[in-house]
Amino acid sequence: AWFEQGSSDVDDAEIDRLIAERQAARDQRDFTRSDEIRDQLAAMGIVLEDVAGGTRWRKDR
Repeated sequence: AWFEQGSSDVDDAEIDRLIAERQAARDQRDFTRSDEIRDQLAAMGIVLEDVAGGTRWRKDR
C-alpha cells in the first residue's frame, strides 16, 4: 500500500511506478538499483519513508 502525499506538479503514477520498481529491486537485494531509484525520486523532490507494510512518500518542503 502506498500512502500518497504530493502536489499536482509531480506525476503520482510515475512516483508509484518508481516506488514499485524500487521495492522489486529491494526484494531482489539489488540495493544499488534501489538506491539509484531513491536518488532519482529525491531529485524530483520526493522523500521516501520505508514503514511496515510499504513505503510512504511526501513532497519535500
